[in-house]
Amino acid sequence: MTIRIRLRDLENIISYCKRESPLEACGVLAGKIRDLNGATVKEVLKVYTCKNELSSPTEYRIGAEEQFKIFSEIDDLDLDLLGFFHSHSYASSSPSPVDKERANYYGYSYMIVALCPQKVSSWVLQKEGVFREEEICIDNE
Repeated sequence: MTIRIRLRDLENIISYCKRESPLEACGVLAGKIRDLNGATVKEVLKVYTCKNELSSPTEYRIGAEEQFKIFSEIDDLDLDLLGFFHSHSYASSSPSPVDKERANYYGYSYMIVALCPQKVSSWVLQKEGVFREEEICIDNE
């Protein structure tokens, strides 16, 4: 599986994560799921930055009211919920033990922005509770 994102959206996510550091930044990814030559591609068309209601450097939570508003807007715009992003200020771009314990959106993307050193990875949560890395395709338009 591949997640496709515009360069400017990815740059905005990274900038937001840097501004929020050392706290974990978080947000929602919306767009369209497309079949391109037999391959499933998630195309990010809208990025929502969210408040980390835990104000923590090691975990995040999007508040229920904020999440409801975003999910409603995604429905109103006829977009698909693709997944989430969050930052790791001092850890790798792999899912942390806390990420593995708390993730519960199976089949969705979890994009992780590591800030030191800077690296972005995206992972799909499988039904077995295992994360599988997915390719990130950056669109330069």
